[in-house]
Amino acid sequence: MLVQLAVGDAYGATFEYAPASFVAAGNTLADYSCIPPRPGRYTDDTQMTIAIAEALISGEPWTPENLADRFFNAFHRDPRAGYATRFHALLREVRDGQDLLARLRPNSDKSGAAMRAGPIGLLPTVADVLHHTEVQARRGPPRWPCTTATTTTGRCPRSRRGSTTGWARPVAGPSRGRDPLAHKAG
Repeated sequence: MLVQLAVGDAYGATFEYAPASFVAAGNTLADYSCIPPRPGRYTDDTQMTIAIAEALISGEPWTPENLADRFFNAFHRDPRAGYATRFHALLREVRDGQDLLARLRPNSDKSGAAMRAGPIGLLPTVADVLHHTEVQARRGPPRWPCTTATTTTGRCPRSRRGSTTGWARPVAGPSRGRDPLAHKAG
């Protein structure tokens, strides 16, 4: 699964932010198009997915602190392009995962939490998946948990106003009542 996610990431990176005409002409699945500086190379999404997978198999407690350490270590063993400019600079500046957590600004409009959540979907129960996606997406804006949970479980939590967040609708199922991923102000 991780290899296929990395292949898809490397292929898709070629077309990220590209003009529609380029995507239409080049998206033939025949080969990787050459757009400098990284044709055919996976991005931060794969690197952070690897960090998530490593955290899952480590047996360490699933905490923001441990995940931040994993993200920090994954970046520093292979500092690559593909991260947002400011986040890349932050990762180069921080001393460790704790420093990273302390300096993160939780107002990004990116979808990183969803992009790195694939391995979490392999957990044995929906409750496990929801818990792990919440913890790994906690620093993101309110719509991240929806996108992440939807990616891994097909469920979209409700926001604090009672309407759905993100682009998906909730799927009926055994988890009724208070949604564990509902965004909390604070």
